[in-house]
Formats: sequence, structure tokens, C-alpha cells
Amino acid sequence: MKRGASGRPAATARTRAVEGLRRVLESGERAAPLAGALARGLPAPDQDLLRELLLGVLRWKRALDAEIGDASRIPLAKLAPNLREILEVGLYQLRHLNRVPEYAAVSEAVEHARRSGGEGAARLVNGILRQILRRAPPDEPRGNDLAGLARHFSHPEFLLRRWAERFGLDAALAVMREDNASPRLDLLANPRRVTRDDLRDRLASEGVATEPVPGAPLALSVRSGNPLRSPLFAEGLFAVQDVGSQILPLLLPPGGLLVDLAAAPGGKSLSALAHARMTRSLAVDRSLPRLRLLEQNARRLGYPEILPVAGDFGAPPLALGDFRLDRVLLDAPCSGTGTLRKNPEIRYRVTADAVDRLAGAQEAAVESALRLLAPGGFLLYSTCSLEEEENERVIERVRERAPGVSSVPIESPIASVRTRIGGLRILPNETTDGFTAHLLRRER
Repeated sequence: MKRGASGRPAATARTRAVEGLRRVLESGERAAPLAGALARGLPAPDQDLLRELLLGVLRWKRALDAEIGDASRIPLAKLAPNLREILEVGLYQLRHLNRVPEYAAVSEAVEHARRSGGEGAARLVNGILRQILRRAPPDEPRGNDLAGLARHFSHPEFLLRRWAERFGLDAALAVMREDNASPRLDLLANPRRVTRDDLRDRLASEGVATEPVPGAPLALSVRSGNPLRSPLFAEGLFAVQDVGSQILPLLLPPGGLLVDLAAAPGGKSLSALAHARMTRSLAVDRSLPRLRLLEQNARRLGYPEILPVAGDFGAPPLALGDFRLDRVLLDAPCSGTGTLRKNPEIRYRVTADAVDRLAGAQEAAVESALRLLAPGGFLLYSTCSLEEEENERVIERVRERAPGVSSVPIESPIASVRTRIGGLRILPNETTDGFTAHLLRRER
């Protein structure tokens, strides 16, 4: 076994994944940024493995725990610190990572347990994993067993019940399957420095395979390789941006000045200018670190027309006097139920009560944004939530108190479903995460 300078065993992708699981679930850290932080100092293949293990276990955690619980003589809640996570990482490799030999997954888990808890812990982990290996993987529950399906796909049962009622069971199952797939990395080709086709060719020459995304004129989806290790990134030829975020500004009618509320890290403002939908953007956000990141991104990509503004999206710090705006975009903080693929930890934090609490803050933010609009101006309200409570119902309640505001039907360049009040909802799919959007117009 490799050892560090101190003589202790060197941390591996698997041991760091165990640490990451505890920090996500016990301290509330976000999984994707934490994976990046924990990966520092590891070889590139181990960095990729760490990310796959941490995010993969979180995507399948309830199903993994069900198998471990059936094979363990000790209840999961009573296992010694780290053992549950060691077992989850080991079992995830056995069930979902064919490239990892079974003996390697079991051996590393046993050795980690030995270092963590001694010989007794090692024997326990070895016994549980080898007992599971003798069994066939669990089958997907059939029929309308919603509790079993929620456990199998590691989703909150209340969400599955809502989705099955609102979208139909087949669509709800498709959403959960997409949520549990490994996400792709999407790029926005910077048209000020390269065409999409040229960028694709230059990345291919460096071993990064991409393909264009239908309906998203500047988007490339990465099939293999890591474009972030390419010098083309530092040169500002592309930004990393989910396809849904690229499409969102295209739902607004073209205009001049865009006010982008809750804007950081700036992808929506970038997309609006890159697609020539707007000519300038005031990018408002209350997080100074995220605004600094926005400013760095705008400088790297060559977009001085994006002006960062520090302020609360619920009370924009814009002294307008009698002046009003024609185009406002509010991509509001939300439950994130359309992003469970990239942010799997949300599954273990979201509740029905939390969704309701968010809706109240979202209503206030929409009303504040509407006050910025001139007659004839448009507000695009969006969330990365699939829930009616944060979308249709927010708009309906706001419109009850704002008689001079109307809903405007919008069309999506990619597959979507219409909400009952003329907005659109994109369910998670192979191309993009899920989101919901509604367009409002101030009549007077």
C-alpha cells in the first residue's frame, strides 16, 4: 500500500469519497464542489473515480442501504463511524462500476475498515459485501409500488407521488432514471473567439470528443475526455454551462439591456449576449465570492458588457427613478428538484414543507422584479424545480395581486411540456437538467 510522508497510508479516491459522504450528509456541504476540493493532489484517473464514487453513492444511497441492511446483523444506524459509508462505496462499485474488479472493491473496503475500526470492523465489512455478492441485484419493483420504486431509485417518496400524479407514472420513472445517470458536461462555444464546429475540431485534436446539441446553437455535449484540462478553456474559447441554462435567456424576446437577478456565476447573462439576444447585462447577485467568479468568467471570455452588481435579488439595488426596464430575468433560488442528477444530496434535504417555504420567498422576489418593468416589458421567471408550488402557483398568486400583468405563452427549442398557465417545463432528460419557466408582460 502507498504511504505518505508521515508513514500513514496515502488517501485514495475511495477513502476520500468516504470522507466526502460524511461531510455532505452530516455537515450539509454540497457534493459537487466538495468532490473537486477532495480530488486535489490525486492523479487525473483517481480524481474522476472520486467524483464518480461520491456522487454515485448519493444517487443510489437508499437502494445501497437497503441491500446492506438486509445483509448486516447490525442495524445501519448502529454501525461504527465510517463503516456505513465504507460499505456504501464498496457496494456502489460492485453494483454500478463494471470497470472496478470485485476483488479490488472488496479488498479496499476491508482494508479501509481495518484502519478505521480494527479487525472486527474488517471482518464485518468483508462478510457483508461477500454475502451481497452471492445474491442477484435487486429487481426494479413493478406496478404501482411507489414506496418500493422510490427506495429503488433513491428518491423521496413524496416527490415520486407528486410526479406520478402530475406527470404520469411513466414520466416520473423516466425522470428518476435520468436523475440516477451520470451527468454529461456541457459547453457553450464562445462565438467571439471560435465557431462551435471549430471548437469541436480543436477539442477532438486534444482527445476530447463532443457532439452538438439540437436546439442549442452554441452547445456541445462532452462524450469523453476532460475539456477543463485543455488550454482552450483558459483562452476563453468556451464556458462550462448546462444546456438548460444556455436555452433559458432565449425564451425572452430580444432586447437591449438585460437585468439578470440571482445571476452568479453569470451563465445566463453570457448566453444572452453570446446568442445576440441582448446587448448588455446588469448581473445582480448577493454573493460577493460568486460575483467575483462571474467577473473572472466575463473577463476570460471577453464580455465587458456584463456588469456585476452586488445586491439581493429580492430587493434589487437599482435606483431607477421613473426609468423602467424592458427585460428582466429571475432564475430564482429553489428546491432544485430538476437537478438531482448533478446535485444528488438534495434528495436527502428536500421536504414538502421546505418547498412551501421557498414558494413564499419566490412570490416576494417576483413581485419585486415586476416593479422594475416598464409597460410592455417582459419578466422571465424560472426555477430548476419541477414543483407546481414553486412555479405555476407562484405566478398565479402574484397575478392575483398584479392586475396589470399578463402571462405570455413561450415556446422551447427543445422538448418540453406546457404548464397549465402557458409556461413550459422541461423534465430531466439526456440533453439537460429539468427546469420550469414562465414569461410575464407588464401591460401598464
